[in-house]
Amino acid sequence: MFKSLSLICLFLLPIPLIYADDAFSVQIEPEQQLSIALTTQVLVNTQYTPELTGFATRVNLTPLLNTRQQYLKLMTEQAVAEITLDRAQQNTKRIASLHRNNATSIRKLLDQQSQLKIAQTKHHALQQQITNLRLQTRSTWGDKLSQQFLSKDSAMLDTLNKSLYLVYLPPNIKQPSTSIAIAAFGLRESAQQASLLAPAFNYANTQQTQQIGTPFFYLTETAQTPAQQRAAIWIPLPEQTLNGVSIPSSALVWHLGQAFVYLQINDELFKRIKITHKKLIDSSTYFIQDDLQEGDKLVISGAQMLLSEEFRNQIPTEDDDDDDDD
Repeated sequence: MFKSLSLICLFLLPIPLIYADDAFSVQIEPEQQLSIALTTQVLVNTQYTPELTGFATRVNLTPLLNTRQQYLKLMTEQAVAEITLDRAQQNTKRIASLHRNNATSIRKLLDQQSQLKIAQTKHHALQQQITNLRLQTRSTWGDKLSQQFLSKDSAMLDTLNKSLYLVYLPPNIKQPSTSIAIAAFGLRESAQQASLLAPAFNYANTQQTQQIGTPFFYLTETAQTPAQQRAAIWIPLPEQTLNGVSIPSSALVWHLGQAFVYLQINDELFKRIKITHKKLIDSSTYFIQDDLQEGDKLVISGAQMLLSEEFRNQIPTEDDDDDDDD
């Protein structure tokens, strides 16, 4: 009875392990490896670029579209005004020539000169309105977006077919990244790339936000859900690029809050390695910098069964207890 009670306690209580070079081993015959669907992967060197996380705000382009509509209307009115002005100038020259030859009255010449001044004034006023609109748009949206939207070609359609975001880069980033990852629903593996478009200093000032950092416009490759105004972003830090290996999350096993992996040493021997530092790349991948190296044969499926087998081998059998009693 006491022997049975002792055996039950061994199953209920955590088994204390003595670390020897942070590694343990277990031996599994090839036939048993097949039965537990054990698979391995040879590791290769890779690079990992650390990322800062943050969020971006989708930019409402309706004001720019309204400005473009107003701009095109003014350009049309200016084109009509130029035609009117050109005709008034020609008529004035013709009537002035007739007047010199006493073929028309001074009154008719004065009337035509008045029409010319009216045409010149209207043309000048339209030119001034267009100039002011360009300056106002540039002061808010910057040169890049102003040039795209205040033009007669379809350059602005490239922006409309994508999503424009306002991103505040942290003060410690001296040079803005040409590309960042962005996901409307915060899932790193579903993120798409967004390219640096232009600085957004003046536009950011109009938003009256409490954000700290340097504002920039970033443009995604494809349109995202219009209703999603905020998105998660990942900013790469290329100056901190690390060398190491990438492993699937399925390779990790856990014991007493510590992560381990198994390496295959030969056909039957597997060694358990403690993972001291790991970086989550996405929901299914980790980056390991120091604990593993290129050429290691990593168990990526069946590691949990190896851990169970290792612990099972450490539990004394009843025969062992009987021998001890003898």
